[in-house]
Amino acid sequence: MIQRIQSIYLLLSAIFTGVACALPLVQFSSLTDNCTLYAFSLQQAAESANLWSLGIAFSATAILNLVIIFLFSKRRLQIKLTHYAFLLKLAILAVIAYYSYLLNAPEVSIKPAFGLICIPIAMVLDWMAVKAIRKDEELVRSVDRIR
Repeated sequence: MIQRIQSIYLLLSAIFTGVACALPLVQFSSLTDNCTLYAFSLQQAAESANLWSLGIAFSATAILNLVIIFLFSKRRLQIKLTHYAFLLKLAILAVIAYYSYLLNAPEVSIKPAFGLICIPIAMVLDWMAVKAIRKDEELVRSVDRIR
């Protein structure tokens, strides 16, 4: 049911999560070299380190948001799964903060990229979707009470 507003919120959240997965998240610059954190890798000038766990978490969150859209008839499950997607995005932010902490040194400057900004936007969209789903649930309960 794409005409419901929570479906739009969830779709936009999945899109923002997918965009964050493809774009750089954080750029670390020092006097000698530069390093960029992506969802699936940490790239330095000529070498790259794979970060499969972070990339899989990004992909799972985007897919989870798409699956939640099609659970429109099970609103309670939809709310639970949206909460799980929100918590997974929060965990992704914590992992990014951990990598930033590990790579931080006094001479290193940390610059957040657009991919990092997409994650809190997706979290806000998840929160708005939960509010809209709860509103639908209350509407259905009130109609059932009238019958």
